[in-house]
Amino acid sequence: MIRTAKLHGLDPYRYYVEVLKQIPHCQSVEDYEALLPWNIQLERVGMTAAA
Repeated sequence: MIRTAKLHGLDPYRYYVEVLKQIPHCQSVEDYEALLPWNIQLERVGMTAAA
């Protein structure tokens, strides 16, 4: 999860926290798919700092 988040330019810690907060609210496959790194809203998890 961490490597995939980094690959998509997401802050891995904030991405992981957001996924864990949202999983209990998922009711359909689409809800889970919305949490994938390439689908999640960037404003919710932030970007990694440029290396």
